Amino acid sequence: MLARPIPRTYRLPELARDLRRVTTRIPALWAIWVGGRLSPELREQVIVVVARANACRMCEHAHTRMALEAGVSDAELAALENMDERAFDRRTWLAIAHARELVQADFAVPRDEESFRALNDALGAQTRADVEDVARVMTVANRIANTLNALSDRGRGRPVPGSHWLDEIVVNLLFLPGAWLGTLVAALRQRKSPFAVWRQARGL
Repeated sequence: MLARPIPRTYRLPELARDLRRVTTRIPALWAIWVGGRLSPELREQVIVVVARANACRMCEHAHTRMALEAGVSDAELAALENMDERAFDRRTWLAIAHARELVQADFAVPRDEESFRALNDALGAQTRADVEDVARVMTVANRIANTLNALSDRGRGRPVPGSHWLDEIVVNLLFLPGAWLGTLVAALRQRKSPFAVWRQARGL
């Protein structure tokens, strides 16, 4: 059996840095989510790939459902899990592969001008920038969720490697109410108990 990937968590200085970056992208994120500048299908495909790269079970669970609602097929979701290029048109594949590469390199991919121009030509500069914004904001969400869960994992005697108890406590104080609000919304949509949704999303 393959080992489960280690969830990416936050140290507090990293969290503060990334939240500052995300706040500068609020107008772009509004245009993507509310204005529909990036198609819901592509947006959700990118989000699922990013959640898997960050090993965020909660976000992957939630956005797999949202991807299906946005029109992504079961076959495409399976292909995302295996990163099977054959299941996608070239433009979609380049977008999701680019997002995954950014996340795996912690957004520090060396910029090769020729490859950058080719990506812009294939996606368009705006779509490329939107994919990067989605990947970055969802990485923040994934790592916050992972740090929330790390505290309860620690309580069960299974601390997440690289995670620290003080960061876990502070992140829970800041973000746990919002996480439970999201769980309540998901429970209403799925017509399930909030506790069942929470446990299912965490893979418990």
